[in-house]
Amino acid sequence: MHTPAHVAASLLLWRRESSWSATGAIVLGAALPDLPMFGFYVVQKLAGSSERDIWSQHYFDESWQLFFDVFNSIPLMLLILVVCRWRRYRWPELLAASALLHLACDLPLHHDDAHRHFLPFTHWRWFSPISYWDPRHYGRLFAVLELVFAIGSLSFLVARNEHRPIRWVAALMLGVYGLAVGGLVLWALSLIAVIS
Repeated sequence: MHTPAHVAASLLLWRRESSWSATGAIVLGAALPDLPMFGFYVVQKLAGSSERDIWSQHYFDESWQLFFDVFNSIPLMLLILVVCRWRRYRWPELLAASALLHLACDLPLHHDDAHRHFLPFTHWRWFSPISYWDPRHYGRLFAVLELVFAIGSLSFLVARNEHRPIRWVAALMLGVYGLAVGGLVLWALSLIAVIS
């Protein structure tokens, strides 16, 4: 799933949290497994790499893969969750729980780009037959399902959630989706105009 959909799933699951601090932990935890990839992308772009080289070559470099996979480690996030629950540290507990939800959603949705979700115990990867992005592995269908889920979840939270922090973050995320969908529509219309 794309990061905004992970945020939508976490906000929906923890929609009863009422503080800004808890909402921040939920959002950061939902994004945490993807943050190293954003850093990687910036580093590669600053180095002058092409999009093709970034995603077909550099992304699969072993050192980058290890960096990504540490943030995608289910045992590491479980350890953080258990320690924080035991010590009653609510903010990092929510962060780890939200990251675990992200990992649970990602595990069945990565094919060629599967993570080693069980580091440090094993380097095993599960290459799912489904990919959230690759059209060769149902990526187009999943993209539509993901979009419907995210927009539906965020719309529900904006309309029905009584906790202001969750509702406002959901409204912001819904706005981001609206801008993205609007941009795609404008791009498609301009493409049609050029072709005609």
